[in-house]
Amino acid sequence: MNYLSEIGLIAALILLVFVGIKILSAPIKGILKFLLHAGSGILILIVVNIISGFFNVYIPITWGSIIVSGLAGLPGVALIILLKLLL
Repeated sequence: MNYLSEIGLIAALILLVFVGIKILSAPIKGILKFLLHAGSGILILIVVNIISGFFNVYIPITWGSIIVSGLAGLPGVALIILLKLLL
């Protein structure tokens, strides 16, 4: 009977670890997704700065432009360019 209680305890601990990993992995996935999008936003801004050098439009790579381009993608970069041209 003693072995059954130890096996049950080990099974409960393993289940608890798996549930804990599942609960904690959701925020980590969100953070990694945001970092991936921010990295792609930086790359898009660099490419736009290279191409727009012919048109005398320069977009500084700041935290604000990285966040906007990372969250909104190409429409965010288009918005930044539009704001830069209008202001």
